[in-house]
Amino acid sequence: MTDLTKIIKRDGRVAAFDENKIIEAIRAVVSYKHEPERLTKIAITILKKGVNGEIPTVEQVQDVVEQVLMAAGHYEAAKAYILYRQKHQKVREVKEILGVKDDVGLNTNQLKVLENRFLRHDESGRVTETPGQLFRRVAKFISEQEKPASRRQSNASRGGNPKQWEEKFYSIISRMEFVPAGCYFRGAGTKSAVLANCFVLPVEDNMAAIFNSVKWLALIQQAGGGTGFNFSKLRPKGDYVKSSGGFATGPVSFMKVFDAATGQVMQGGYRMGANMGILDVDHPDIGEFIICKTEEGEIANFNISVGASDEFMRAVKENKNFKLRNPRNKEVVQTIKARQLFSQIVNLAWRTGDPGMIFLDTINKHNPVLKTLGLLKATNPCGEQPLHPFDVCNLGSINLSKFIEQARNSKHEIRSKVNWKRLEEVVKIAVRFLDNGVDASRYPLEQVAKMAQANRRIGLGVMGFADMLYQLGVGYNTDEGVSWAEKIMKFVNRAAVEESILLAKEKGVFVNWQGSDYERKGIRRRNLAVTTIAPTGTISMVADCSSGIEPNFALSYVKNVIDEQGLSYVNPYFKQAVEASNLSNEQKIDVYRRVANTGRCTDIEYLHQKIKQVFVTAYDVCPEWHVKMQAAFQKYTENAVSKTINFSANATMTDVEKAYMLAWELKCKGITIYRSGSKEDQVLSTQPKKSKQLIQSKIKIKPLKDRCPECGSLMEMVEGCATCRKCGFSKCSV
Repeated sequence: MTDLTKIIKRDGRVAAFDENKIIEAIRAVVSYKHEPERLTKIAITILKKGVNGEIPTVEQVQDVVEQVLMAAGHYEAAKAYILYRQKHQKVREVKEILGVKDDVGLNTNQLKVLENRFLRHDESGRVTETPGQLFRRVAKFISEQEKPASRRQSNASRGGNPKQWEEKFYSIISRMEFVPAGCYFRGAGTKSAVLANCFVLPVEDNMAAIFNSVKWLALIQQAGGGTGFNFSKLRPKGDYVKSSGGFATGPVSFMKVFDAATGQVMQGGYRMGANMGILDVDHPDIGEFIICKTEEGEIANFNISVGASDEFMRAVKENKNFKLRNPRNKEVVQTIKARQLFSQIVNLAWRTGDPGMIFLDTINKHNPVLKTLGLLKATNPCGEQPLHPFDVCNLGSINLSKFIEQARNSKHEIRSKVNWKRLEEVVKIAVRFLDNGVDASRYPLEQVAKMAQANRRIGLGVMGFADMLYQLGVGYNTDEGVSWAEKIMKFVNRAAVEESILLAKEKGVFVNWQGSDYERKGIRRRNLAVTTIAPTGTISMVADCSSGIEPNFALSYVKNVIDEQGLSYVNPYFKQAVEASNLSNEQKIDVYRRVANTGRCTDIEYLHQKIKQVFVTAYDVCPEWHVKMQAAFQKYTENAVSKTINFSANATMTDVEKAYMLAWELKCKGITIYRSGSKEDQVLSTQPKKSKQLIQSKIKIKPLKDRCPECGSLMEMVEGCATCRKCGFSKCSV
């Protein structure tokens, strides 16, 4: 009998025969030591006789595996294998319904996201591009920025040869080791390719400048970007306007104008626009600002954050007074109790999720062009990108879950470890990709184009961190988990900076390098900043990994890709751990049933404690660990970190207060919180929606002498109800 060297795939392609795939398929249903290898040898012997020198098909191989499992008496395993085949048959049928040819080995959810968001269609709506062609289109477009290097350049061997870089870019994207932001997939290869995600625009204190900013907002969001603004230069409500003889209407009134403009602009036809609105904490209108989103439908296209100073946070901590100043003349308008204002901020965040906080002094302590470009005062909509006026950044993320490999230790035990060599290679290729993106991109405004070239700011981030911890067997909410965060981000940032330095030798430094901290330190870099932690909402779905640095929301869920019934999925790393455990088949089935119902495993009493410690989900992680994790990544991230600090529905206002203070103390650059159920439209949920009372447009907080009957704390009057800040107990007359 001749050896089997090839196999016919389902799409007709001929590929190399790999017996390890048979071993892994049997191991998935038979866990006895050496049994998968023994059964594989039997299956191959039978298969050789059956095909008699011909090339076998995938279906023939699977039929033989079924026969061998039955003949060996593994009836339950054979049943499981048959069900496995049936499930994958359904997946293949779903892929056919989607109308997308899968040429790079993606699952249905990945294909659906690509089909819906990024693949090209003809006029009838039929998909005309495969995922592989999409990735090739992006890689080719970005590699076209490569130019032959001069012989005098010390790094000449790195430059030139666009085809070589196209292959490298294609490799890391198609393998999902690195995924650029969605605007790359949408724009690459088009005449209006806007590849940047993050923009900040100035808002000056005069009518012409304000409406210029509104116009610029519309142009940027039409091109697919998100915009950030600091409204603190606008004079407060009621302030006298000498030029008109009237009175100012204040920042919040103009925010409504920006919001209305955003509502009319679809971002390139893909999604609604998004903004970040910031007001400095010492602005006289800060009270109106923090409640501006509490009226249903008001300023709906904005995230809002208070621009907090160290002075304010220290005043809160020490229970001191704090001065509000008119930005027009810096005169003190009012002196307030810092802690009272902080309590109102916390109260609103607990109730609605807004406002967040941006720690401006922390941001500017790490601003390398502070002396030339001035203070950083605003960020993009998700807060991960502090930017100067007209500044811009393009993003992409490393999928950390792809860099874990199995190896045997000195005791011959199989353990997971990070492939540091490959991670470094991919980081450096990705930095070059994003730097090329600065030149390949078009920009909606001339001022933005100029700033993009002057700073060459890029934002390389990570995603799949929670999946990486699952594979390493490390709990997210542990000191070891936080230690891994620092270790990984320190490594990624170091490699990214090294590549930026090499690019500077090859292509030159960024324009604003002169006068920067880098010039003073003698560090020649290509980019003002290189690393950012973005939310990665869509691209993490493309990569099929956990989002950004967040813990997984659930271990089991249904993906409604085609029909209402959907396809049920269990986190693959959790499934591997359960299958490798000593649980009975009945217990394993019960685990999957219970996890399917709740999304969590921590309440399953007979599940091994180590599994429950490792496979935590978002609401298993207390807010303190969320903040610690954000701070760990921020320590080695040059821009900022987007992270949601999740709270359970029964969290108290004191819990939120502690998280805000801890974020400042640990040198985070900002904080955003979300308490489950506090918004009507919750993106991720394991429970059906419940109706709730609408929050009124005005929230008045008044301290009372009454004490809470639940915990004994002093009550406050909020919206006509006596409310406890600590435990949330509320007593209303209605």
